[in-house]
Amino acid sequence: MRLLIAALAAAALAGCAASGVRVTDDQVAHFQRGVTTKAEVLQALGKPTMQMRMGDGTSMVIYSFAEVAVRPATFIPVVGAFAGGADSRSNTMTLRFDAAERLVDTTSSATETGTGRGASAGPVAPVSDQPRR
Repeated sequence: MRLLIAALAAAALAGCAASGVRVTDDQVAHFQRGVTTKAEVLQALGKPTMQMRMGDGTSMVIYSFAEVAVRPATFIPVVGAFAGGADSRSNTMTLRFDAAERLVDTTSSATETGTGRGASAGPVAPVSDQPRR
């Protein structure tokens, strides 16, 4: 019985993955436009996923985070082939700075996507309006 519980726990942990740096709207709410510096943001939030410098001297720092969790039914023999799948979430926080490295604005986005497998995926119709093949 302990072996079965250990195997199920290992399977559940194996079905999860995350990468990047999670930054929320609440974390950036105390930053002030025109006042907060890029150095202060980096000190508060840590190393960003991406940094960009524009030709006009302005810059952006981007924090991206993604996580995927495989649905438990995926690990059940036979059932998983029909009812399995995964759920993913991601968020991106972009902070833009002027040439003096003062905060100009912030933009955030979030996504949630579920992917079904087998019968849980539902009917799949061919896509004919895609420009690339």
